[in-house]
Amino acid sequence: MSYEIEYSNTASAETAKKALDDCKDWLGKARYKKVCDILKTDHGQTTPSLIRIGLMMQGIQGYPAQAMIDTDWSPQRRLDF
Repeated sequence: MSYEIEYSNTASAETAKKALDDCKDWLGKARYKKVCDILKTDHGQTTPSLIRIGLMMQGIQGYPAQAMIDTDWSPQRRLDF
């Protein structure tokens, strides 16, 4: 089952928090934590478009997917000197 939620003011921090809470409700706490951990440990190795596809496979797309990317994923690769 899927559904769509409209987010009116995507520039506000409250809307981003609501989108992240909706993602947590959709995935459940354990799977949400697992997805967040995957995003945090990626360190820019995966392109944002592939991250969006992965989130889409979990049922998250649109603004909530962007909110998760903005919150948990960093495009900065680790430097190995």
